Amino acid sequence: MPIVLSGTISDEKLFESEIRANGRDFQYYLRLGRTFDYPKAKEMAELAIEQRNVTALQALAQLQPIATSEAISSQDGVHLIAKSAHEGNVAAPLLFFQLRHQIRGQYRQKFRELARATIIHSALRISGRGLRPETIKTVPFYPGLDEFDLDATLEETLLEPDYVNYNEIVGVERVARKKIGTIILDTSGSMAGTKLLTAATAAAVAAYHLRHDKYALVAFNTVASIIKTIDQPTTIDTIVDTILDTEPAGYTNIADALKTAFTQYQRVHRQESWAILITDGIANRGGPPEPHARKYHNLHVLQTPGTHPQGEETCQQIAQLGRGRYIKVNSYTEIPRALMRLLRQT
Repeated sequence: MPIVLSGTISDEKLFESEIRANGRDFQYYLRLGRTFDYPKAKEMAELAIEQRNVTALQALAQLQPIATSEAISSQDGVHLIAKSAHEGNVAAPLLFFQLRHQIRGQYRQKFRELARATIIHSALRISGRGLRPETIKTVPFYPGLDEFDLDATLEETLLEPDYVNYNEIVGVERVARKKIGTIILDTSGSMAGTKLLTAATAAAVAAYHLRHDKYALVAFNTVASIIKTIDQPTTIDTIVDTILDTEPAGYTNIADALKTAFTQYQRVHRQESWAILITDGIANRGGPPEPHARKYHNLHVLQTPGTHPQGEETCQQIAQLGRGRYIKVNSYTEIPRALMRLLRQT
């Protein structure tokens, strides 16, 4: 519980006391530490590492990234973030995103590995094995087959009703239907920080769930880029590393995203192919996205939280023109699970 102090106390002393108490939220530390210079921020970061106060460390990383990176680039810093990663705490990837331009050498690589491990662990927990649509096909019966088609078997045995052999029994096999789709991720400036972490987790969820299928992955900000083509074999580690290195800069060019993604989407001539666009819908570069949405069938839109009504209107219109579903989430932490629900329905 927070420490109660009487009399006049400086922000520095109060910050130090609350680090030791470890009972405040991110915004509280951010407000108290806004006037810290480099030496004071480094001192407080070292204390936060000693007291295992990750929340205070994240606030200091935002206020004084260079000082915090100096403090955390140590064995004690690595041990703290490793412990947080093991517990499923998102501190590892969040601190990596905050400090990746300041941390150097072996420590940068170590924090990157911990960030990747946390994201993948979270994605596996969300994905599980997943429920997959099935196709049913008839095959000659063989020992061990659980099902057979009674009507088809009766038709086969009408001429010899007194005797039935294996060759005349029509067996049924259930086969998980292969999926073919494209994930389109917004990594623009409005997606920085926690939002970029969510994008990385969503990409990992998709990569794990679709690991035996054909899928493409496209990321976009001012322009769009293909992270994975529809036929390209790759690993979840590689995909997460690519997102970890993504700069959440620039504007939001949904038109180019849909145009680029369509180069992958159209390579598969199947009615059941699909695409999922994850964005806040604020298209401020590249012109209107609606003409590109009309080319799709099964273009689903997962709208991330936003306050501008235009974003919601754009997302709804894209889904309608693309003949897909529209889902809106209220917080960024809901995105990976919402994506999982969409993937199970495709």
